[in-house]
This record gives sequence, structure tokens and C-alpha cells, in this order.
Amino acid sequence: MIHLSPEARLTIILPNTNRALGEAIKNATPEQLETLKEGKDIKSLLTSVFQDKTTASKSDQTLLDLLKNSSAFKNMGSFSDSLQSLLKEMKSSPDMAPKTAILENFLKNITTLNPQNLKSQISSSGVFMESKFAAALNKIPNLAQNLETLKSLLAKIPTNDAKALQNTISTLLSSPMLPAASTNLQSALQLTEGVKKIAETLQTLISKTDPLYSKEVAALALKLDQQSATAEIKTTLSQIYGTLLSSTAPDTNTLLDSIEKLLKNLNSSSTEEVKTFTRQLDNAISEGDTTKDLTTIKANLSEFANPKELVTEIFLKESMSDDLKSNLLTLREELYQSNDPSAPKLLEQTDKLLTQIDYHQMLSHLSASNSIYLPFAWDQLQEGSLTFKQTNKQKFYCEINLLLKEYGELDLMMGLYDDNQIEIQAHTEKPQLKTLIHENIAELRSLLIKSGLTPRSIRVFEAHEIKTPLNETYNTYEGSDMGFEVKV
Repeated sequence: MIHLSPEARLTIILPNTNRALGEAIKNATPEQLETLKEGKDIKSLLTSVFQDKTTASKSDQTLLDLLKNSSAFKNMGSFSDSLQSLLKEMKSSPDMAPKTAILENFLKNITTLNPQNLKSQISSSGVFMESKFAAALNKIPNLAQNLETLKSLLAKIPTNDAKALQNTISTLLSSPMLPAASTNLQSALQLTEGVKKIAETLQTLISKTDPLYSKEVAALALKLDQQSATAEIKTTLSQIYGTLLSSTAPDTNTLLDSIEKLLKNLNSSSTEEVKTFTRQLDNAISEGDTTKDLTTIKANLSEFANPKELVTEIFLKESMSDDLKSNLLTLREELYQSNDPSAPKLLEQTDKLLTQIDYHQMLSHLSASNSIYLPFAWDQLQEGSLTFKQTNKQKFYCEINLLLKEYGELDLMMGLYDDNQIEIQAHTEKPQLKTLIHENIAELRSLLIKSGLTPRSIRVFEAHEIKTPLNETYNTYEGSDMGFEVKV
């Protein structure tokens, strides 16, 4: 296992250590290099590779162009094939053969694909190694931030229970066991117990939220907005009034006065006055309701329930043992020191695999998405990659680019929205594959529905037809007559 010190500040994406970036910069023009220099700090620009980002700078775009146009990455081949070749060579060496077992764990055939397998293969692919490292370093700071946020939310709740919980959180935040938990398991155990008690008290507090912010009042507000008969409106207003009598929220008295006025003049009140009150009630609920935020914080606290995950060294040891890049870096160190005659060749193959991982890491950062090689072995596959992206509107995109030995290129672009609504656009290089997909479209729809997804549309085109970018794929689009489209 390679030793990854928490003090080492992740220089893996600098040109001298990131193979993909080093290869790309070799082919940079003077103008492109000048653009890169215009960045405030090239190191700080690149070291943000594992942070969430939604916009790209001019330097980012220049690096992305270099990466995509570099001849070194034009035909990288199948990652699983490269890994299989490395394992085959290792097994022929008496010194290296015993080290193949752990690498073989990362080779799974696509016939075994299932949601759990896919999640595991992506997580352990090596593309996220440094993000795991960053997560280990940020465990305690993130916990502290969640507790500080919770304190701020509780300050808005004028009850003794909320104030008592605030004091408990303050005590924990000032306790020496908080910073000690990252290096001491006993402190981590004590800390998780404290967090568990806070979460339990928080759950009790959530259940006692002021009536104004209850589900009952929200349902009545919605019901009132949909009613037109005077008798129904009167009944709903009376129910809201009765519920709010026990409320201590700042807006309650104003709301009660409005209800009394409406009930007194209901027969002569216009529909617009009722709607004005409904908006007033909705605004009061949305402006003062902290229940949703408290529930989110409670869910976040569950991430800190395992004391072993709070101790940086333990967390790193466990997470790195299941990470392919970490294991390849360990192998690389061993090969450098080995006297085995096959070591130079094995080192070359190991470097090729690491370069492929580096490539997808850089591509992920520069395109503000998550890019990964296809992490499964597949006899038909010559080359493949996956790209995931999320927009600010909670719409998710997935692009799958495959080069198949028999059918050529197949590019799939998918959009997921409203939790389970999916749209699919496919481009095939060969008409035979387009026909094959068409013949199996009913089975595809059935499998999607069985998995809990509702296919809103499935479009299939030939490769020469225009492809739209990942984040523009699902705009209003009129398909070509050359393709076919299935809408549900």
C-alpha cells in the first residue's frame, strides 16, 4: 500500500506529476501557453481539479482543447484490456505473480453489471482517489461546519428545547475531542456518541416544530387555494385558525387577524382577498420554516456516525485499499525498486494505466463534470468512457461514448429530471446497430420502467447527423427523418 500522508498537499495534477497534463502541454502552441500564464496561479487553477465547479475559465478551455486534441490520447484503447495485459505479464513473473490478486478485483465483466456493482466500480476506479483523500482531511471540518449551521438554525426557534440543544452543540464544538478525533480513535468514539445524541434530540425537536410550519397547515393552505365555494373556504379558514392558536411564530398574530377579518366578511369578500391571504400564509411558512433545513442537517450528521471514518489514517487505509490508482501507484514504486527482468515492461504498462486515469481526472475538472473510463471488461468493447454532469436545475446528464469492435462508434446521451424521467439520444456509426436498437426498443423501454425510470423519449440517429453538446442535448429538438423516435 502506498503511503499517502495527510500532510502531502496533493500535487498530483501538476504538469511534472500528472502524466495526462504533461503529455497535453507538450503540444501546446506559444499562444496557448501564453493563455495558461494569464491564470492568476496555474498551480491553484489545477489543484482545484477535485472541487465542484460549474464554470470554466479561458485557461480551463485551453487546457481542455489541448487534452482532447493531443495525439497521445486519440486511441488509448480499452482500460480493462490494458489491465488484463498487465496482469498477464505479471503472472509470468515469479516475483510479481503474487501481487496480481488485488488488481484482479478491479476486473469485472459487464455481464455482472448491477447498480451496486456499477457504484463500486466507479468509486474504486482511481479517478476519485484524490477526492477520497480530500474527504478524509475534511471530515472533522465538515462536521464542525454542520454543527455551526445547526446552531444558527436553532437560534431562529424561540423554545427552551432549541436553546438547550444550542448549548450542547457549543460545548461539543469547544471540546478538545473535536480536533483530536482525526488522530485518536477514542476521541472519535466519544465524538460520534455526542453527535448521535444531538441527532436524537434534533429529531425530537423537528417533531415539535411550530404549528405554522406543520404539514397540516401546508396541506390546508394548498386546499384553500383550490376552493371556490364559500362554505368550503369558511371551513378551511376555521381549521387553519384553530391550528394557529397554539403557534408562537412571529407572523401568527397577523395571520389570525387576517382570518378573523375574512370570516367576518366572507360572504362579501372577493376571491382575490382569499387568494391574497393564501399568498400571505404561504410566504409566512416559507420565510420562517426551518424544518426542512433541520431535516437536511440531521441527514448530514449521519455521515459522521462511524468513528473509524473520522480518524484520517484509518479512513485512508481502508479507502485506499479499494482504490485502483492507489494500488497502481504502489505497484509502480515496487517496480522501480525491483531487479526483475520484466520490471521495465511492467512499469511501462503501469504508467499507461495511470495516464488513462490522469486523463479522465483532468477531463472531469476542465469540463466541470465527472469523466471515467468504462470500468467493466467487455469482449465487444474496443474503447469506452462515461461522463456525468449535473445542472443547477437539478437535471442530470450522462454521456456514454463507446467504440465497438463490430459496430463502430455508439454515442449515448441521457438526461434525468423530476427524479425518474429519462430522455435518451443515441448516435450510431453503422446503420446495422441503429436497426438492432430499433428492434429491441420495446425491451429497452420495459427494462427502464422496471428499474423505476420513465422513458419520455428515445431518439436514435446515424453518426453523420448533428450531435448536440451534453448540456444542450435535451432542448427542444426536431429529429431528422434519417432517425427514429419513440415517445411515451
